[in-house]
Amino acid sequence: MNDPDTLRLRHALEQAAIPVRPGTEQAVVHAFERIVTGNPEHTSGALTVSTLCMEAGISRATYYRSPLAKIITGLLRTPDAPRPQTDSLTAEIARLKRADRTLRSQHAAEQREARATIAAYANHIQTLSLRNAELEAENATLRRVIVEELWITRVLIG
Repeated sequence: MNDPDTLRLRHALEQAAIPVRPGTEQAVVHAFERIVTGNPEHTSGALTVSTLCMEAGISRATYYRSPLAKIITGLLRTPDAPRPQTDSLTAEIARLKRADRTLRSQHAAEQREARATIAAYANHIQTLSLRNAELEAENATLRRVIVEELWITRVLIG
């Protein structure tokens, strides 16, 4: 595998003069390579000591007894540590969840504002309906008065 991160591990192992013997050490190196290339077999693919141990099928104690532990842990702590696609996707999911919470909050505020506006309009409509009913009643009364006065005028004049 010629992945740059895999090559960094192999180069670091060569500089430290640590041979990769079959067994535990080889399992750790292969697990590291699988995780870095985005092809984990037994884990989610996050590049941590825990997932590396699970991917290699060894315990954390066995990992830390290995001479590879110091080198790999050092590689994981560097700012430019290899991050498989799952780590970037996890970060993207977290970013999207924050954006979703923000949008939901804004939407809820807009809904509260719309409900308050609707309530204000409903109050105005109710007030106007009551006033309209009052005016209609007053209008009916005035019509009766006019009709009565016309009748009285006709009776007196005519």
